Amino acid sequence: MKQRVITGIIFIIVVAAFIIPAYFMPLMALVFALIVGSVAGNEMHKALKEGGYKPMPSMIVAGGILALGTIGLTYLLKKDFIFASAVYLFVELLLCMIASIMPAILNKSEKPLEDGIATSFTIVYVTFPLFCLVTSVLFVENGWFYMIPALIAPWVSDVFAYFCGVLMGKHKIVPHISPKKTWEGSIGGAICCALVVVLYSDLIIYKLDSIQINIVLFSIIIFVLGILISVMSQLGDWIASVIKRHVGIKDYGKFMPGHGGMLDRFDSAFFTLPLSLILAFVASFLH
Repeated sequence: MKQRVITGIIFIIVVAAFIIPAYFMPLMALVFALIVGSVAGNEMHKALKEGGYKPMPSMIVAGGILALGTIGLTYLLKKDFIFASAVYLFVELLLCMIASIMPAILNKSEKPLEDGIATSFTIVYVTFPLFCLVTSVLFVENGWFYMIPALIAPWVSDVFAYFCGVLMGKHKIVPHISPKKTWEGSIGGAICCALVVVLYSDLIIYKLDSIQINIVLFSIIIFVLGILISVMSQLGDWIASVIKRHVGIKDYGKFMPGHGGMLDRFDSAFFTLPLSLILAFVASFLH
């Protein structure tokens, strides 16, 4: 337990060392995404291989390069996050279609369909959330402030879900995936997470972007979005657990004692980071 706490504190300090400077130097968000994406992609590749799949490393790397190229193109053309998102979806979906049939074309796989899908899944699973993180910081006005709730929401949701589960938890949600998680904990975590997101948005985003509607209505809209963020956070955790159970591993990595690997720490954030762009879109619509 002591080792887990120490590692957790070090992890938070390292993440903060990239995220806080990103407010002043947005390209730090890109460096952070490259590090996380490289390690996470490698961990997912190894995990799927443990399960008997053969995802194609070259295609996964190509997915990262295309995401990086989309960011570069958007920056050079001085476009916004909507342009970046549209280009990303086009090029990455096209790549995923190619990756899905490539094992069958090359005829080097005993399970070409499964291996192709595993490759496509890894591309989207790793590149999409990190692309959203970088895009929100680089191409959205005040985008750094939209990224923060998406990053901290998984931790807030987990903490409150744990305490609500300990105090009131009786009904299991998915015992075959996460034996300790309960409906009471999940709902409590979602509500508390939504309240934290509302408080943050009212104090920061509402004033920062001069939202042109009543703060009560704005709070209701953000509360609903906060619930969605918590749900996506928990869904990300469950999906990561399902994959680990399916391929027969305990953790995705070992470089963080007591915590596992990069994916073990960012599995929830990978599902909440895309909502940072949704939060930005909502704010820009209400501005």
